Amino acid sequence: MKILALDTAMASCSVAIVDTELALPLATRAVAMERGHAEALAPMLQQAMTDSGLAFTDLDRIAVTTGPGTFTGVRIGLAMARGLGLSLGKPVVGLDTLTAIAANARPDGAPLFIAADARNGEIYAASFDGAGHSLFSPAVLTLDAAVSAAPPKATVIGTAADALMTAASRADLQRSTAGDLPLAANIARLAATLALPAGMPAPTYLRAPDAKPQQAPLRDQQPRRNQVATPADAGVLAGIYAECFDHPWSAQEIAQLMVTPGSQTVMVVEGEEPVAFLMTRQAADEAEVITIATRPFARQRGIARALLDHQLTELRKAGVTQAFLEVAKSNGAAQAVYRACGFIEAGLRKGYYERSPGLREDALVMRKDLAP
Repeated sequence: MKILALDTAMASCSVAIVDTELALPLATRAVAMERGHAEALAPMLQQAMTDSGLAFTDLDRIAVTTGPGTFTGVRIGLAMARGLGLSLGKPVVGLDTLTAIAANARPDGAPLFIAADARNGEIYAASFDGAGHSLFSPAVLTLDAAVSAAPPKATVIGTAADALMTAASRADLQRSTAGDLPLAANIARLAATLALPAGMPAPTYLRAPDAKPQQAPLRDQQPRRNQVATPADAGVLAGIYAECFDHPWSAQEIAQLMVTPGSQTVMVVEGEEPVAFLMTRQAADEAEVITIATRPFARQRGIARALLDHQLTELRKAGVTQAFLEVAKSNGAAQAVYRACGFIEAGLRKGYYERSPGLREDALVMRKDLAP
């Protein structure tokens, strides 16, 4: 079985292509990083596929970590895996990050306790007995609670293992020398043993995202600029989109939209951090807004309205006389932004958005006249 595995959930970006009939992976790529997964993942994936000698159509399944981990990182990996699975017609298998970390340690008959740093004084924890059976599922615990949860004579592994062992002062615990972060090659081999799911894997969040809106003085210190995005930025845009929508687009899907004739994508960058993007497409003297996305922590700061105003001005200069967009009927916040930019209702599309199997939502069609 040939499996592509991805991990962006924690402080690394890891890709591997494994043929389960062979002892060694066909290709691996791994880079330690706290942020920047969206930019790194697509080129790492392409290089690993090239190194493997396989085409995407040769793959039998795709595996991805579902969390817990960073809110953005989890969604970036899932967005890529889902996009590949849908475009290739291949099954996608999800695996939680703590089980993936456990796969780094060689079985020695001792219980295994996984302790991963969840920040804010907390730990993502899980435990397995000596035979590899789960003792308790992933949970977020305080350090003291994690110390109490570690079984006797356990081997401890994970990015919070040292902190836990220092706090525990227990002679019966031993520190694993295996890697503390998920490794895509191990994820692939584990995924080969799992039953295929009925649908796409969902993220495993054990708490709300850490990202918080910055205080106004800090925001004012960050220079903000608009820059035209290119297909090379598709990974970044896929990461932003994944933070904003329940049905994310893959980097490949976004890149394909970007090279469509008449398309233009503008990205907003604060300091060095991408925070929003807008994609439009022009045909003769009309244009449509394909999508606009602002990262959750950057909302309610006028970024979307300023970006939309900017692009409408550019479209007007290019000869566009009317701009159109669709918006979910229930999305009052987005409608308020569009009305503030001068859009008015122009129609209704029944069942335009798919929300869940068998459930669809109407879309309002909105229009703005750009002719002077």
